[in-house]
Amino acid sequence: MRHSIKKIAVSAVAAGFIFGSALPALAETTSSTSTSALVQTLEQQIIQLQAQLKALQSAQAAVVGTSAQIAETAKLLRSLREGMSGDDVKTLQAILAKYPDVYPEGLITGYFGKATVRAVKRFQARENIESIGLVGPKTLAKLLKELERDPLGHEDDDDDEDRGKGMKRPCALIPPGHLVAPGWLRKHSGDRPIVPLCQKLPPGIKEQLDGTKGTTTPPGPDIVAPIVSSIFAGNISQTAARVFWMTNEKATSKVWYSTVSPVSATGTTPSVASSERTKVHDLQLTGLVANTTYFYVVESSDEAGNTTVSAQFSFVTAAVPPVSDTTAPAISNVSVGSIASTSAHILWTTSESADGKVWYGTATPVASATTSVLTSSADFVTGHDLTLSSLTASSTYFYLIVSKDVAGNTATSSEASFVTLTQ
Repeated sequence: MRHSIKKIAVSAVAAGFIFGSALPALAETTSSTSTSALVQTLEQQIIQLQAQLKALQSAQAAVVGTSAQIAETAKLLRSLREGMSGDDVKTLQAILAKYPDVYPEGLITGYFGKATVRAVKRFQARENIESIGLVGPKTLAKLLKELERDPLGHEDDDDDEDRGKGMKRPCALIPPGHLVAPGWLRKHSGDRPIVPLCQKLPPGIKEQLDGTKGTTTPPGPDIVAPIVSSIFAGNISQTAARVFWMTNEKATSKVWYSTVSPVSATGTTPSVASSERTKVHDLQLTGLVANTTYFYVVESSDEAGNTTVSAQFSFVTAAVPPVSDTTAPAISNVSVGSIASTSAHILWTTSESADGKVWYGTATPVASATTSVLTSSADFVTGHDLTLSSLTASSTYFYLIVSKDVAGNTATSSEASFVTLTQ
């Protein structure tokens, strides 16, 4: 008995030094010291240490949560508009996808397309601000409040096929235990978060969510075809379009398309395909005819060969502008975003779909191949975002913008400047 008490005393003293509060020195036990009194004293000291440990754990969790929120808030510091892409667009889409009436497609692709424009407009109407479809200061403020309520993060996609590609996915900063806690489920109508958690689920919780807790029978062969959803066509021009959709499991991508309805998913019908298996699908159709209705179906096959062919959808390509179009696009909302020591983003809007070029250099005037550098995009869009790279730190750069519409009318901005950050 005395040997056990001595071991408890030594452990308690060591724990006290770890937490920076040394326990009172234990005097040598004398014949008059009561064993029960000593045990009671040690128990009280252990309870105090446990309380200190709990407080430290709570403080650590608060710091981690705050750091994650700060890191995520930093991903929404620039204005966003159609045609842009990146992790901050994924964050925007994840926030909008919390509300099915705002963003029913729920696609978290990282590309600011037509569906995202519509969702931003609905979100702006919901928040009683001007519905313009681009994310400016007022909309950013509302989105940051959403992040305060429901924090998000970004982590590497750890799926086998995506590992090592530097791919990021948005994820919810929610303690995994909340997903099975009755109180949390009642508050959220029993729904899981729109995006996965920022960590792997503990096995017990994963079993509860998957409905496999307590089961021991190994799964049989996969005979269930992928579920296809959120199908839509975007980035439609006179000769091209992109088709997007999602599947509930990783699957291949294929689009059958034709000007004749119904579309036949056979080798005699034009198609575009990708053998890469993914849950988010995005295929480009090219060589189309202007001002023409195209019908299409999408097809996805999982690893086991189970295949799903969707219902038929359609879109209309853009019309060729009349020869009388002699008006150049108007350039507006020019700004510089995400300035670093060696790079910067030039953002602007055009009044109609147009391509984009930025001339830049440390000498003025710019727009000369001998003194300036050119970066450009051939995409005809209204929201433009071009990256200037290989810049020198702590330097003044001059730049101007050139945009040309499909009729060949060209607009040129006035020259402006910015200063790169110190290395």
